[in-house]
Amino acid sequence: MRKQLVTLMLTCIFSITALVPGFAADANIPAADKIKAMEVMLYGSAQEGSLLQRMDNIEYDVNGLMTSESILERVDTMYNYLEGKPEDGGASFATRLNMVEWRLNESMSGGPAKSRIEAAETLLNGKVDDGALSTRLEDLLELVSYEGGVVPVQDVTLPKDSVIKVEFTEELGNKINKVGDEVGFKAADNLYVNDVLVLPKGATGIGKVKKVVQPGIFGKDGRVDIDFMYICGTDGTKIPVFVGELAKQQAKSYAGAAGAAIGGMIILGPVGVVGGAFVKGSSVTIPKGSVTFVQVSEDVAMQGVVYSE
Repeated sequence: MRKQLVTLMLTCIFSITALVPGFAADANIPAADKIKAMEVMLYGSAQEGSLLQRMDNIEYDVNGLMTSESILERVDTMYNYLEGKPEDGGASFATRLNMVEWRLNESMSGGPAKSRIEAAETLLNGKVDDGALSTRLEDLLELVSYEGGVVPVQDVTLPKDSVIKVEFTEELGNKINKVGDEVGFKAADNLYVNDVLVLPKGATGIGKVKKVVQPGIFGKDGRVDIDFMYICGTDGTKIPVFVGELAKQQAKSYAGAAGAAIGGMIILGPVGVVGGAFVKGSSVTIPKGSVTFVQVSEDVAMQGVVYSE
């Protein structure tokens, strides 16, 4: 009975937090949504159970223990540690995990943090370790030459209209897709602001299919229009991107005669695919691995990693 009352009180507190500005550390994100976001980051999906149980599980998995602060303080502290800006001003959990993968493969895999840690452990140690995820991540950082598990970070601003080369992670086409389908892509190169890495190669991005045109009469070709939404930076920041004039110019310059104009973009095929392979009869196909360019739609304040050999 007591546990039910506590859960009910916490639910009320979370609801109030969403309505009262300044009550939580980040009034724009309700605490319940922060718990869901942390679960998605760690496990790939939201978990079941009461909010208190779910927060206990997150703390135990990450730190190996549950703290005694108020539930709201626990949520804010863990959220900042995992995906935001930790209280000590250092690199977040997300940034540090990204750098483990970048040091191993100069790319990032995306996906649930727990699975990514297990994959890195298997690669480096030949087995999955036990214990708190935070401790295991520190061990991995040591193994990839970050002394003391410390990743040097710096606050920077990624300027508006910075151009990013991206690569599609799946095949697309007017026979494959429908409006609203999610489109996956990733950074094809590292991007720096001065000597600060803000976008590692392999960083994942998301877009949506906004228009699909089927082949028609009088030689009308098929078409797929893509709305690029964001790509995740070194610290997990969602960097808003779109296909602007600078991106189009860069693609034209890069492609020469080998590119194909599809849905307002210049698309370059993956190795071994020439421009003509994009159009099959009157249909259109964008093969997995095809490359294009996007640009940043606004200045983005974020935490980058200071580059070192």
